[in-house]
Amino acid sequence: MSNNSRHGHGSEDPALGVMVSEMVAPVRFRRKVLAVASAFIVVSATAACSAGPSTQTAPSPPQPTPTPVAATTSAASPSASSTPSSKPAQKVNANYKKFDPKNFGDPIGDPNSFYPLTPGTQTLRDGSITRGSRKLKHQLRTTVTDVTKEVNGVQTVLILDQDIDAGQVGEASIDYLAQDKSGNIWYLGSYTELYEGGQFVNAVDAWLAGKKGAKPGVWMLTDPKEGMKYVQMHNSRETIRSEVDKVDDRKCVPFKCFKSLRILEDGTEFKYFGPGVGHIATEPNYSGGEQEKEELVNVVKLSRKGLAEMSAEALKMDKHARKEAKSVFGKSDPAKRS
Repeated sequence: MSNNSRHGHGSEDPALGVMVSEMVAPVRFRRKVLAVASAFIVVSATAACSAGPSTQTAPSPPQPTPTPVAATTSAASPSASSTPSSKPAQKVNANYKKFDPKNFGDPIGDPNSFYPLTPGTQTLRDGSITRGSRKLKHQLRTTVTDVTKEVNGVQTVLILDQDIDAGQVGEASIDYLAQDKSGNIWYLGSYTELYEGGQFVNAVDAWLAGKKGAKPGVWMLTDPKEGMKYVQMHNSRETIRSEVDKVDDRKCVPFKCFKSLRILEDGTEFKYFGPGVGHIATEPNYSGGEQEKEELVNVVKLSRKGLAEMSAEALKMDKHARKEAKSVFGKSDPAKRS
């Protein structure tokens, strides 16, 4: 749920074509640049020089281009594929200080309305960064894969995020999320790569709960109420704090209008979440300086083949993380498709 600048140049991204099997009615983000990212890059680059050039290439999965049909679809209720597979027994909001692996089960499912973990769900947000009189545009694609990995004693599902500039993937990341039995979504790790000309450049973010002092944080509460505060992530480099700012806040984006949940992240950024969909918009909580915004323009349900390709990218990145970020990922369990 973090954000950062992604303006590299990656591989060409072909049209969606047959990869999308159906549109779904409303069913996570640019990375935040870490203050110590440059130090991590130096370490990664040094390791790369000693080990020889990396063969990792930028991911080249299909891109769901927004269409008038997608933006104006009249379907108002979830499809059969987005119907919750299980209901939380009781909506008890998570206490980020009390993480217990015994409270977790299958990470895949969608009892959390504001962030359903339904494999094959893919969202597309149009983003822009305004710097002075210049407005730089890009797109952010988020896919819930069916890839899982054990982290800190619980099974997580991998969420693949891709930042696309001029049709090319310049940055890709995977986030490791777990869902407890009450429907809270927990954040247990992240790994981010930059690409230039279709080739791997650097890993700029790598952490896993239980490694090097990192602790699980709360990604999304099961029953958010205004004023609730929690820690989203904590590692040796940073702590991200969030607060529920508004519930049932009307928010319109190109895809449709929502009674949204508004979260204030680290005091600097508002993030909006739509019921049954997830992340629908981002806005700054400040004036002047660099202004970054995002709006949901499309939601699709990938075909079996499309999901397989996106999951393959997540598996490839997790494998590469164990090479490029050995101190964090080196001894972690490999990810696998569920």
